[in-house]
Amino acid sequence: MHYRTMLALFFALVLVTGNNAFAQKQATIIYDAEMPKINDSNSGSYAQLATLIDQYRDKNPSTFFIFGGESLGPSMLSSMDRGAHIIDVLNSLEPNAMGVSKRELSYEEDELILRTYEAAFPIVSSNLFDPISKQSPDGIKTHTLLQQGQVTLGFMSVLDPIILEKYPTKRLKVTPPEVAIRTTANQLREQHVDLVVLHYSTYSPLINQLLKEGVIDLALFKDQHFHSSPDDKTDKHPNNIVIAEEAEVAVIQLTWQEDSSRKNLINQTTKIDLATLQPKPRVLAQEEQYDNRLNTLLSEVIGKTNALIDLDRKSLRTSENSFANLVADTFKNFTGAQITLINSGTFRGDQPISKGSSLTIKDIRLMLPYRNTIKLIEATGQQITDALEHGLNRLEQQSGQFLQVAGIKVTYDSTRPVGRRLLSITFDDKPLNPNQTYKVATLDYLLKGGDGFTMLQGSKILSYSQISSLTLSDIMNVEIQQQKVIEPKVDGRLKDVSPAL
Repeated sequence: MHYRTMLALFFALVLVTGNNAFAQKQATIIYDAEMPKINDSNSGSYAQLATLIDQYRDKNPSTFFIFGGESLGPSMLSSMDRGAHIIDVLNSLEPNAMGVSKRELSYEEDELILRTYEAAFPIVSSNLFDPISKQSPDGIKTHTLLQQGQVTLGFMSVLDPIILEKYPTKRLKVTPPEVAIRTTANQLREQHVDLVVLHYSTYSPLINQLLKEGVIDLALFKDQHFHSSPDDKTDKHPNNIVIAEEAEVAVIQLTWQEDSSRKNLINQTTKIDLATLQPKPRVLAQEEQYDNRLNTLLSEVIGKTNALIDLDRKSLRTSENSFANLVADTFKNFTGAQITLINSGTFRGDQPISKGSSLTIKDIRLMLPYRNTIKLIEATGQQITDALEHGLNRLEQQSGQFLQVAGIKVTYDSTRPVGRRLLSITFDDKPLNPNQTYKVATLDYLLKGGDGFTMLQGSKILSYSQISSLTLSDIMNVEIQQQKVIEPKVDGRLKDVSPAL
């Protein structure tokens, strides 16, 4: 047979037999996270996200929707149902998988486990470990295989162990992320997945290294405050997809050769502003139903403010705040304490409330969404000093561990080295005595060691005459109703004497 005829027959045979040795594969991943509020069209709602997902699913059968969590709390509605409504709405969007992030532990592990049974999709954490059962917590998968069209993805998700400082659990542990990633990636490769996809919830340079090594193929991360982080300025691997805007969702178009090295994966990522999309009617109706229930329950006007209320994240987490002062003073009086210590992460507030505005129960729930309770404890001056110093340790990251106070005056220098920023504390115009015992009003969250306040653990709990099971918003609702008109103000109780100011 002639050589050219044989060559033509060979290529024809390759085409006819469907030899895929050099076939190109494609997939689309839609990724979003950090959506604790529903029906917020300015920040991007689930109904708007549903519209986008439908558009791409109609285009490409190999389309995956991966949700990165960080949404079961905090919110006003989550303070009532521990995030069950988020799972309900997500079920309508049919995620292929959801990764566990920090806020999924807002209401401790038992509530998270309950949410897994309500979800019609796998919830994944590759390094959340129950030492009693010696495996992943009930209902949570260490990894999962996702199949759409002709493509199979292996999906995993990891937490940073530091989250247990912020969200203490009753029993769960977080194992080292790198070990979990390498081990789980090997397990997924053995199942011949096309790509290994990692979701993670705290930024780390390790992820870039693992992508470079080919341990994983794609990494997904969202943090709407990432632009204020030093990590934003660092180089990132092209397959490390980072979303840093609240309303943005990533649409990742993936292309790779079936037989090629995973390092040759090409992604074309488009960041889409959800706020520009029309909501999907069925999901919008679902969101509005929840909103209507809230409005019916919480629309009662309880008072008025004669001063601006502004819970701007940066100022609240680095300096004195007028509304936080009012809250701290209220808790001090409520418990009969001498001093109040509250972490700034307790407060939330997307929009300032202008002077002269009426205040509703809903407004207060929005500003104090957690279901924490107030504890009255005995603490030494040294414990209080240690707590205040710890609260100043992460000013650059605008951490919620920065303490708002009542009953004391604190001076600090935000430019000094970590551990040496606290300059003075006065109580009744005298230096705080490290050996004296004081009555301190604080949160049950901090008493458990939340946000790393381990120096308060084991403190003697005192009784007080008021109902101790009331939530923070319950207490403030009563206070505002009694005052009728509030006028929050700063008075110099927290003073940064940095030369840069």
